[in-house]
Amino acid sequence: MKLILLLLVVFSFTGVSAQTSYSCISRQYCYWDSTDRKYKDCDGYDENSLFEWNKDQTMFNHTIASMQSAYYVKSKEFDTENNVWIYDVVSDVGNKYRYCFDEKNKEVRASFQRDGKWTLLTFKVKAIF
Repeated sequence: MKLILLLLVVFSFTGVSAQTSYSCISRQYCYWDSTDRKYKDCDGYDENSLFEWNKDQTMFNHTIASMQSAYYVKSKEFDTENNVWIYDVVSDVGNKYRYCFDEKNKEVRASFQRDGKWTLLTFKVKAIF
């Protein structure tokens, strides 16, 4: 019993906290069709990648084999209807995205606009830890 209490005290002073990571196995791009009002023309490929949040959830890194990018949270909200967290973020090179972390459906989704066109990027999640 004393050992358990000692461990609790030690961990409470060392700042141990959980960080969440999403290990992904593929990505898919879909493009907004303003006539049909839905995302279409989807194409994707297998790719291992990892999203890693910092402990305060103020930023996350996304790592693929050839590079790593940082994303800084500007705002966040929890969508209770869909049970997902939605984040408006800015990348380390200034691009704006809206990310959705969907643990139930094991997906990470990002929407962004380039050259006046909206794109939906979906990552399939293999594991969350």
